[in-house]
Parts: sequence; structure tokens; C-alpha cells
Amino acid sequence: MRYPISIFAFILFILSGCGSIFENEQVSLNYIWVSQVSAPQQCIPPTFADLEAAVSQLESNKITVSDSSTTTHMVCEACSCPTGIIYNALILKEDLTKAESLGWQRVDEGDDTAE
Repeated sequence: MRYPISIFAFILFILSGCGSIFENEQVSLNYIWVSQVSAPQQCIPPTFADLEAAVSQLESNKITVSDSSTTTHMVCEACSCPTGIIYNALILKEDLTKAESLGWQRVDEGDDTAE
């Protein structure tokens, strides 16, 4: 009975360290997150139909995208309210100026809102 517990503890110890191996694999000193809201406000047609379209804009402008995600926030439904949908892309730092010229904004590290 003692050995299964020891084996379980050993496996748990090994697996608990695996996350740190891959956790920051893409977030190195050469990459930064940028974001763009889907539309400035409710009732305004969105800039992009979805995340894929947003990433496609970057890639078609020769901006390397390593990862992407969508962030959603709860918002009111009035036309003067924000959409609550933000598209995020992990790009090379050297592409930041090009991304900013397309309307993307740098995201503060550990935050999901533009700087």
C-alpha cells in the first residue's frame, strides 16, 4: 500500500513541473501582445467578423502572429456602450509599428486592456 502512494506522489511531482516548461514558451523577449476592439461601440459595424479575420489582417500585412485570443467583457447593451469584445495577437516586437498603423494597440503585460 505504501508503494502506490509513493508512485502517485512521484508522478504528481513530475507533472506539476511540466507547466513551467511550456508556460512562457511563446512569451519571450521578442514577442508582445497587441489588441483591437471589435468595434468602438455597440450599434457600429465591427471592424472584423471574428478573431480569424483580425489575425488575417495582421498576417496579410506581413506581421508574424504567434498566438491569438478573444477577450470578452460584460457590457451594457446601449449603442453608446463598448462591444466588450477584444481581439488579441502575440506578435514580434519588430512588427509593433506596423500593427499600430493598422489600429492595434500594445497590451500591458498581465493585462487584457490596451495601454
